[in-house]
Amino acid sequence: MRSRSGAAAVAVAACVCAVALPAPTAQAAPHDPHREHHGKKPDVRHTVRLSQGADGASDAPSLSADGRYAVFTSSASNLVPGDTNGAPDVFLRDLRTGRTQRVSTDAAGGQSALGGSEGAISANGRYVVFVSASTDLIPGEVHDKQSVYRRDLRTGEVRYVGNDLGYYLTWALHASVSADGRYVAFAVSETVPRPGATVAVRDMRTGELTKFPSTLHRATRPLLSDDGSVMVYTDSSYWPYDNPASDVKVADPQAGDRRSLHTTPDGARGNGRVSQAGISGNGRYASFTSTSTDLGPEDANGVGSNVFVRDLRTDALCIVEAPDPTLWTADGALSRDGRYLLFRAFAGPSDPGTWYLRDLRNGRTRVAISDAAGTPVQADTGDRPLDARARRVAFSSTADNLAPGPRSPKADAYVRRLH
Repeated sequence: MRSRSGAAAVAVAACVCAVALPAPTAQAAPHDPHREHHGKKPDVRHTVRLSQGADGASDAPSLSADGRYAVFTSSASNLVPGDTNGAPDVFLRDLRTGRTQRVSTDAAGGQSALGGSEGAISANGRYVVFVSASTDLIPGEVHDKQSVYRRDLRTGEVRYVGNDLGYYLTWALHASVSADGRYVAFAVSETVPRPGATVAVRDMRTGELTKFPSTLHRATRPLLSDDGSVMVYTDSSYWPYDNPASDVKVADPQAGDRRSLHTTPDGARGNGRVSQAGISGNGRYASFTSTSTDLGPEDANGVGSNVFVRDLRTDALCIVEAPDPTLWTADGALSRDGRYLLFRAFAGPSDPGTWYLRDLRNGRTRVAISDAAGTPVQADTGDRPLDARARRVAFSSTADNLAPGPRSPKADAYVRRLH
């Protein structure tokens, strides 16, 4: 069978991309008796603060496909009772019930000594993966380096995913999980024999590990499609220092093959820097940010960066420009159905910019993240900030008028209903 990441005929598209939408699927609801309830049922029609009254910073929120569950990292000690480890932890918020649960724990809900970070949630809302250096997450198992773990929110089970890829000194950096929890992609950094990073995918059913070593120096930030058949990641070099090479790759974890997404119409690598690889949940569309000017679509902002979206079925490439095409665009994230793109438009490196949501089917664009008065605010997002149909967006911000109730002294995590 032909790999979904195989090359296709090259085409160039305008900024409106045709998107074929999959039929919606039912979402499984996790159950965990250790979840704690905080506050009243949230008003999800507007903006909900996930870290209400937190005494520490919260960031990197991501959503399940149906938008019910949000996972985020926080250094706060008062989001759930008994948080005394003095370390960041990964939390899950049920937006239907308002309950908050700490998930970077052992199976019984006991806190880990060193906490966790880099949380990611499966599309069906049942599994969360996270990174931790704790040695007390699984009884009888000691993993003394920063590693990836998978938690089943229905049963509470915590399983070790991986870390050591055969190098002398390694530690996990980031993880992504398929919709059913079977496949977990993760990045590992090594310092011996040379600085670098590798991405890999673990089949949690069979234990099989497929590695994708960097073809430059650092392969990082892997992201899986919902069925686990497509993975994208960023590959980059340390040198030459004035213009280090970079690439984004799409790979088939089952077949083990991969190819570049950052290519010109004749197949050469683009002439600029590229980063921030993304994938739609249905595995058809990939996004990336690039400063290249030779990828095919006409670029109106000169040396500034732009988000690009590539159709992996047809290889058509479209450029995503801001409502003001002289602005730069970056930080693209696709909805799970691939129809919508969240992105940031800004005037240059010092400008926090404005977050927009674009319908890639018809080109309609709207401000996505704003305060109670409708003014755009500075914000950061995780790898999966949109639900399947872009009805909600998750983000973190230090703005002080995004939602009612007490805010933290630093950044809070939020979910905003878009339509």
